[in-house]
Amino acid sequence: MSTGGALSHGDTSSRRQLRDPQVRVALVAAACLLVEAVMAKNVIDVELDFISQLAPMWILIVYQLSGLRDRRSEIAFISAIILATVAILVVYAV
Repeated sequence: MSTGGALSHGDTSSRRQLRDPQVRVALVAAACLLVEAVMAKNVIDVELDFISQLAPMWILIVYQLSGLRDRRSEIAFISAIILATVAILVVYAV
């Protein structure tokens, strides 16, 4: 029986992808977008404007365009994404 392209137990391609800084930054941006949407709608009950709502995505775009892929840049951009998300939620909550 064929697995239909499913990853075998010994396949490490998904692990290699998680080592890619672009993937990690994108995953953090996606998680922050989800958290921001849920918090804004269900917790603080506000509607975010377009720029604020997509702030993690804007920072991800800047990361992609910068061409920086070293560990230090990755940490800086991940921190910026998280801090921007928290700052937006705090500003809208006040």
